[in-house]
Amino acid sequence: MIDITVTIIDYQYQEVPAGSGSLPFIIAPGSEVLLTSIFLQVTSASNRIELKATIGWEAQLLIVNIVPKLLFRLRRGGTGAPAPIVFQTTDSAFLGTASEGPWVALDFTTSFQHTETATPAMVGTFQQYALTVEHIGQNVATITGPVHMDGIVYL
Repeated sequence: MIDITVTIIDYQYQEVPAGSGSLPFIIAPGSEVLLTSIFLQVTSASNRIELKATIGWEAQLLIVNIVPKLLFRLRRGGTGAPAPIVFQTTDSAFLGTASEGPWVALDFTTSFQHTETATPAMVGTFQQYALTVEHIGQNVATITGPVHMDGIVYL
């Protein structure tokens, strides 16, 4: 039997329920938007940092081909450039052509996780991790929520 002992150093989360705060909001192509952020304490270069995110969104149904494509990013040390991107992923939806309508609104959920090892420069600091979204497709999408981000630092 293998004995694996994990020591939790820090845990933080942010939850923005659907319909609360600034949700829902429409996102058009072009700019990176902060969804939420957390701060995690790093105590050792051997710390592991695990981040998880879940974002609810909805495709906007217009008269043309609908191809919303969202780019979700995790940044360390700030909420936008020049803070380094530690992870990114895309999610998209093709909902049909103009001749295939009528359509109903479609809700989507994007979830992902990322794990990294602390660096010596991070030791003794509280690292900010920001969850952002940028629309890189066509038409518009709505961030409906919930938006959830959590992070754990363990040894």
